[in-house]
Amino acid sequence: MTHDSPRYATIQIALHWGIFLLFALNYIVSDDMGRALRTKLEGGDPDQFAALTHPPVGLAILALTLIRIAVRLRLGAPALPPGKPLLNKLAHLGHGALYLLLLAVPLSGMAAWGAGIREAGDVHELLVTLTVLVIVGHALAALYHQLVLKDGLMDRIRPARR
Repeated sequence: MTHDSPRYATIQIALHWGIFLLFALNYIVSDDMGRALRTKLEGGDPDQFAALTHPPVGLAILALTLIRIAVRLRLGAPALPPGKPLLNKLAHLGHGALYLLLLAVPLSGMAAWGAGIREAGDVHELLVTLTVLVIVGHALAALYHQLVLKDGLMDRIRPARR
């Protein structure tokens, strides 16, 4: 669904950047969390910082992503630039993949940490890598629009200037 505004709603912009920052934070402590999980599964005492920060931030990412999807379904999104059907199809696929991954990553993390399923930890790591690749592709596509096509697409998701 699209809407008439050339920009996303303020709540959509806040959710976009908030989820990105939380994902970046969790990515920074992901190595420590991997060690903490291995230690926990072996019956040891896991690293407290990673164990106390990574899981709740992951839950926040899951909750905010669900809210973001609900808001997207309710409010829609600005129309994509006309005359670029391939780029628009790739944008839809990329956004769909990103939403799916932002749901799957926390759920696999919950299965690994909460249920102690070692294989879920392996799946979680793979999904995180895929998410990073999709985020990098998303950022490169945004820069392509900004620097090559110069179509102002990035203005849709930038916080409002005061």
